[in-house]
Amino acid sequence: MQIAIERIRRDFPALSRYTWFQNGGVSLTPAPVAAEHAKRMEEILERGPLHIVYPEEEYPRRQETMEQLARFFAVDREELALMRGVSEGIQTVVRGLEWEEGDEIVISADEEAAVLLPALHLRDLYGVQVLKVPLCGGAEALVEAVESRLGARTKLVALSHVTTDLGFRLPVTEICRVARERGVYSFLDLAHSAGLYPMELRSLECDFAGLLSYKWMYAPYAAGLLYVRRDSLDAIGVRYAGGRAEEWLDFEGDAFALRDGAERFQYGPWSWPLVHAWAFAVGYLEEVGLEAIWERTVSLAGRLKDGLTQIPGAELYTPRAPEHSAALVSFGIAGWKGEELSRVLREEWNLVIKALPHGREGLRASIAFFLVEEEIDLLLAALGSLAEQRS
Repeated sequence: MQIAIERIRRDFPALSRYTWFQNGGVSLTPAPVAAEHAKRMEEILERGPLHIVYPEEEYPRRQETMEQLARFFAVDREELALMRGVSEGIQTVVRGLEWEEGDEIVISADEEAAVLLPALHLRDLYGVQVLKVPLCGGAEALVEAVESRLGARTKLVALSHVTTDLGFRLPVTEICRVARERGVYSFLDLAHSAGLYPMELRSLECDFAGLLSYKWMYAPYAAGLLYVRRDSLDAIGVRYAGGRAEEWLDFEGDAFALRDGAERFQYGPWSWPLVHAWAFAVGYLEEVGLEAIWERTVSLAGRLKDGLTQIPGAELYTPRAPEHSAALVSFGIAGWKGEELSRVLREEWNLVIKALPHGREGLRASIAFFLVEEEIDLLLAALGSLAEQRS
């Protein structure tokens, strides 16, 4: 299936202003999805708070929205809890486990704040040991590196499916399977994989996962989901019992019961126009075609990676093989700091691209499916010129 790229690009009017390599931060919102969001907000303006004035209309709509998101990820509706992002999802998991001094959490060596900060906080609160897995070797070596760190005190493996800075796509199914065999729970941050290709979430074999609306799913900023595998529902306790987690609440008898599924972990309120727009974005992606999106992403990312190997002084940080990477391509240019490189590319070439925030110096290019080959070539030409200046 081929993407009608010129038609698709008309859905992203911001592309007339700059060349966009920052979709992994917050995506551009396609016009039909933005219009759906605006429509839902306009409806509130014209008709009032729908869940109060027209509950018989709004509550079924909310149910259908959640069912549509569940279908997209091939899970049961009862396995999803509405969140504000991956950070709230992993907080729900780590706070729901019982931690003692000497317990262990395993993370990768390339985690962003959503995973790293909760792990370090557990260290400081309870004396939990944070074990980091280096990103080296192939899939088999990574699985072995995780397995070698699983011990009697390991409670959780928490990993980004695609790491935020360096763009490694980890062999998470094998890792989660090994963790399960060893009696260790697993959490996946799917911020940089959900929406890029067809995903049956349950087949990843994780116990928990965090999902986002606003990177590769092209919905507005910001909504999220926590996936809780059905047979892992009782593994974590409810630490925040707020409205919308209850099956029923007796205000006079001071009694309650939480919902049976993952909804027990959620507490609102949320911006439902955002969530409805996310479900609409799912339909948009399906219409474009997830297989076609992935095929084009692989082609464009490969073009950039191949071009970088031809630039003297360029170093590719992201694996070249598409089975070990996704839509993020990270690299450095000798003689340049990442922040300076990002600034010069914006000022002189009108390219919007992220500087790597810590660790290695360089840039992270987000390869959205709506980019064209000429834009990849423009970035390569700019990088070649800048590399030559400081060679």
